[in-house]
Amino acid sequence: MRDSVFVKQAAIKLGADQCNIAPVNRFKDAPEGFHPRDIFPECQSVVVFLSHFPLSSLKCDSLAPYTFIRNMMVKKIEEITFKLCDELEQNGMAANPIPCDEPYEYWDNDEKHGRGILSLKHAGVLAGLGTMGKNTLLLNKQFGNMMWLGAVLVSAEIDGDPVLTEDLCIEGCSICLESCPCHALDGTTITQKACRETSFSWSPGGGAMYECNQCRIACPQCMGAMGADFKKT
Repeated sequence: MRDSVFVKQAAIKLGADQCNIAPVNRFKDAPEGFHPRDIFPECQSVVVFLSHFPLSSLKCDSLAPYTFIRNMMVKKIEEITFKLCDELEQNGMAANPIPCDEPYEYWDNDEKHGRGILSLKHAGVLAGLGTMGKNTLLLNKQFGNMMWLGAVLVSAEIDGDPVLTEDLCIEGCSICLESCPCHALDGTTITQKACRETSFSWSPGGGAMYECNQCRIACPQCMGAMGADFKKT
């Protein structure tokens, strides 16, 4: 069993804000075809990390700043994932990246429903980074839902972190469900087709814009502890 300190320090050094480990045996309830060992048969541990979103774009009336930040977050997580795989491999561990964005190997064109090869949000729960919100976003004690996730599948057995026992989603709260303009949320899942048709648009000059992020902004836990001072400004 390897100590997790080296792995976590490597992820933080590369730009992650938090990094936890989930032993592969925690994924026993993963859907068929979406288990870590369906991707990498030698997987023993799943390294999950996050990086927070800058908050100020939530105050903008323009869609451009949030769209820019979202796109840059994908690039940042992809770079951390790639470099972390290289770092771990150089230290004797086989390590394989989990893409944090499209393309999807699983895609239902009629329902416009895609699945990543591994659910990063569920991996985050199993690694103890947070709990799932009714808006289907991971909630973290420090950053709320303002974060992007990445993961690496590792061949070594690494000390795991405890799963959170405290549910960070407020009991009885339904603000995110009520705020969704296309009623895509039911408290457990999301109707991707409805969400995609509402959330994305193309600017006249070309380029995708993220039209809606109400399920993120409306959540009382949106910014977590990090946003306490931000909200006062």
